[in-house]
Amino acid sequence: MTRAERNIYLFLDDHLGLYDNPHGLEFCMNIDESVFVIHPLKPPPEPWVDFGLLYPSNPFSKFMQDFRFRKSQELISLTPAHLWAMYNSGKAEIYCTIVAKVIFYPLYFRLTKKNTMIVRDDNDRELEIREVFTRPHQFLEYTQSHFLLNEG
Repeated sequence: MTRAERNIYLFLDDHLGLYDNPHGLEFCMNIDESVFVIHPLKPPPEPWVDFGLLYPSNPFSKFMQDFRFRKSQELISLTPAHLWAMYNSGKAEIYCTIVAKVIFYPLYFRLTKKNTMIVRDDNDRELEIREVFTRPHQFLEYTQSHFLLNEG
């Protein structure tokens, strides 16, 4: 483990694996040392929907490679703009989750280099769609129709 990796690891470990930075990014290091980063987008398309950017859970070394952190201060100063850049390069996803009473149905949307999107569900099943969504309601409508087809 490099010195930078050790510093970031210890920083997250000192925060019990959960750290919310001043710019609204949440870092979560799991027991298996995988890390994901979340940024909820406000307002969501509807009040019963969670919607935002997600750097999916990856091993700690991949997380460090993708973010290229050299010191813990960079973790503190990271902004949503960086996560948007990662989304545009296909390394982060947009999540859209229906959260109503007992329903919790998430889908994750990742851009591809072919001007399409990969949609992933909680069972890691993936489907490529030939459209790139740009508006929150497009993500919501797709999530709702997918839920109705698969769970309804």
